[in-house]
Amino acid sequence: MNILFAVGEAWPFMKTGGLGDVAYSLPKKLKEMGNDIRVIMPKYSQIAKEHRDEMEHLGEKYIWVAHHNEYVGIDSYELDGVTYYFVDGERYFFRGNSYGELDDCERFAFFCKAVVETFDITGFHPEIIHCNDWHTGLIPIYARERGYDGIRTVFTIHNLRFQGLFYNDNMERVLELPRWVYYNEDGLKYYDMLSFLKGGVVYSDLVTTVSESYAQEIKTPWMGEGLHGLFNKFDYKLHGIVNGIDVESYKFPRKGKTRAKTELQESLGLMEDPSVPLVAMITRLDRQKGIDLVIEIFDEMMQTTEAQFIMLGNGEPYYEDFFRIKERQYPKRVCSYIKFNSDVAKDIYYGSDIFLMPSVFEPCGLSQMIAMRYGTIPVVRETGGLTDTVTPYNEYTRLGDGFGFKNVNSQELLWCLKYALNIYSDSNKWHEIMKSAKARDNTWDKSAEKYLELYNSIL
Repeated sequence: MNILFAVGEAWPFMKTGGLGDVAYSLPKKLKEMGNDIRVIMPKYSQIAKEHRDEMEHLGEKYIWVAHHNEYVGIDSYELDGVTYYFVDGERYFFRGNSYGELDDCERFAFFCKAVVETFDITGFHPEIIHCNDWHTGLIPIYARERGYDGIRTVFTIHNLRFQGLFYNDNMERVLELPRWVYYNEDGLKYYDMLSFLKGGVVYSDLVTTVSESYAQEIKTPWMGEGLHGLFNKFDYKLHGIVNGIDVESYKFPRKGKTRAKTELQESLGLMEDPSVPLVAMITRLDRQKGIDLVIEIFDEMMQTTEAQFIMLGNGEPYYEDFFRIKERQYPKRVCSYIKFNSDVAKDIYYGSDIFLMPSVFEPCGLSQMIAMRYGTIPVVRETGGLTDTVTPYNEYTRLGDGFGFKNVNSQELLWCLKYALNIYSDSNKWHEIMKSAKARDNTWDKSAEKYLELYNSIL
């Protein structure tokens, strides 16, 4: 089938989080399965020059947005058999940030319009438009407004926390949509604001989230971000499909895990001792990721265990400063790598023993699956995709591939981590867990099949 995958970011062109990884790996898998899938995204100024130089310009036109004609060009690039289209609008996308600009409402209204108004330039006429997160939430509406009744739309929520909320005076001034049709409780209205994400949920043919558990969680007041009533109303078209990882991006190094661990310890300034358990986090330093829980028990963890600790990531300054201080407080035992480096991240995934993900909420998560592929055992809070991808170890049945705790509670986290470290001291049990983790199928094979089933159900 012909599928257009609309997204705000895609690796390797632009990536701010897991959405960028999915926008690369899922279309690649669907292409391998015989579908004609193409990706469309904004042409940001941050896209590397080597990619920009190799793009082919397909054409340009003017489209009406915010009461004026705006130039839009379409460039293309082929990667791993998938064609990528780039919406070129310098006034909107040659900025310092991909998201977070004051005129994001107009920027992404322009993008959504460009998606449905440039089929004549690309020559590609999709049967399915697969929209992702709030940046694409208006596409089902504009497809409907343009009379594309034969095109079906799927809207995937990767993180409900980000909804694309804007002042309602943008309704007719920027979006060029009739207020009496779309600005109501059954449309784009969210309290006194406009919600792009709500538009995607209401007007698409199907809604998916990135794990089965998250699809259930967002129907509750605790996890629904104020939209739990909406998801209960549209329960009939809501589905959860867990993400996968592109295993070709995470190949095994030739060196063994013990050697990788000692080299990692050496390169990051830790005491070189492969017998000492090495706990790692690779994360955005944000409240969602459970950083506050780690902070509350950090000193007790370091003082009551022999573990070493690595933090790789950046984010809120308070969190960054905390881990910098702890590195000085516990020399040779703590490394705070306060920036993101993909090569160092892969070394940490492979060289560590335990991977810590105590998220307050986690729609899916990819890090735990990457860690498991390398035999690094996840310790997670049982929420969202972490529930669906990690089976807590039971020392009586000796089954499981990780460790989990249920409540947003720092003492539960500490107990769970100490339990994992206790099991680590038994090499036979630990190798059983490692074997189970590495054997888990976290590829895209099954999930891509589920997406195809959903596409077929609405065609």
